[in-house]
Amino acid sequence: MLSIFQRFLNFDRLIGPTLVKLVYYVGLAAIVLGAIGVLLAALMTIFTGDFPKGIVQLIIAPLVVAVGLIYWRFMCELFMLAFRGYERLGQVRDLMRIAAGQAPPASEPDENHPAF
Repeated sequence: MLSIFQRFLNFDRLIGPTLVKLVYYVGLAAIVLGAIGVLLAALMTIFTGDFPKGIVQLIIAPLVVAVGLIYWRFMCELFMLAFRGYERLGQVRDLMRIAAGQAPPASEPDENHPAF
């Protein structure tokens, strides 16, 4: 438990990518539940007597959901790009130090990383 708390207070490893994935899955579930709700509302509209309006809802709902899913994925990927860019900049910094003849900073070995 102490390790989790130390990882939370230490900024050696970012938690942003994990949070973006969590937000993505929650948003995905919300979009799917909204789509189910719209499809049920379209069926109710058909059964209450407004047939043309219900048919239009049945046709348009999957199209809107498909566009919404693509847009949601795109937005989450934009946030992931910021975190991945930060990681790449750290790698570039380390490579620049090696190229300049300086040793990279010694870091503690990760206990969860397998040694080969």
